[in-house]
Amino acid sequence: MKTLLEERLKALGLENTAHQLDGFVESASSNNISYFEFLNQVIEAEWTYKESQLLAKRVSQAKFPYVKNLADFDFSLQPSISEQRVKEILTCRYIGNGENCILLGPPGVGKTHLAIGFGVEALTKGYSVRFITADDFMAQCKISDSRNTLNYLIKRLSKPDVLIIDEIGY
Repeated sequence: MKTLLEERLKALGLENTAHQLDGFVESASSNNISYFEFLNQVIEAEWTYKESQLLAKRVSQAKFPYVKNLADFDFSLQPSISEQRVKEILTCRYIGNGENCILLGPPGVGKTHLAIGFGVEALTKGYSVRFITADDFMAQCKISDSRNTLNYLIKRLSKPDVLIIDEIGY
């Protein structure tokens, strides 16, 4: 019976639930929870797993050079950066409002870290993001221009909700 249930869960695309089935049943039995609560725990675990998988896929598609979040950013090392302003940007209201967010400053102050953190936050809120360096952007423009595919490049880079162009000053 258990094997058939696991096979059906996998066929439905619920591999995570199939692998954790014993743990769910054991927990329900030892904690004497209701059928409703048992089902809720199973669905919640699968939902969380699927969301984390989707986020990982979106992070990969964003093409970040590395992944940083803003919890790792040390504001004490950069007193000129307003933590309040950063928190405002994390709301992602600028995206809905069609506004730009420009990070200016000398090398080494954390602009890339902040930009990636903003991008990751936008991804967690369901927005699409693409990261590209200014050099790569220019190289792609030159290649597209020589191939007469510049319109295609513009469409492709206009598709994400957030386009992060890094290292413009270089």
